[in-house]
Amino acid sequence: MAATLLLDRTQWDLCLTSTGDIAVAVEPYAQEQDVASECRLILGEAWYDTTIGIPYITDILGRAVPVQLIKEYLVAAAKRVPGVANVTVYLSSITARGLSGQVQFNGGATTL
Repeated sequence: MAATLLLDRTQWDLCLTSTGDIAVAVEPYAQEQDVASECRLILGEAWYDTTIGIPYITDILGRAVPVQLIKEYLVAAAKRVPGVANVTVYLSSITARGLSGQVQFNGGATTL
C-alpha cells in the first residue's frame, strides 16, 4: 500500500496530526492526491527532475490553446502516478489564468 504526505485541500500544504506529527495519506486517497499533484506540477518546478510537469506558464496560461491539448497534458501527468490507467479529463472552466475540472481514473477521481 502506497502512502504520501497528506496535503491540505485548500492550501496544498502539509497537514499535521493531532500530536503534531506530519500526517500521511494512504490508499485510496494517496493515489488521488498524487494525481492532483502531478496535474498541478508546473514544468521545471520539480527540483529532482525538471523535465516533468505541465508547461502551464510557457504554453497554456494566457494563450489560446486547444482544449484537447490541455487534456492530453493532464492525462500524461496522471499516468505518471504508479497504478493509474484509464484516465479521462473533464474540464469545466478554462480562463486566461486558470482551469478547473476533474480527472477520473481507474482508482478514483480528483478535482483540479
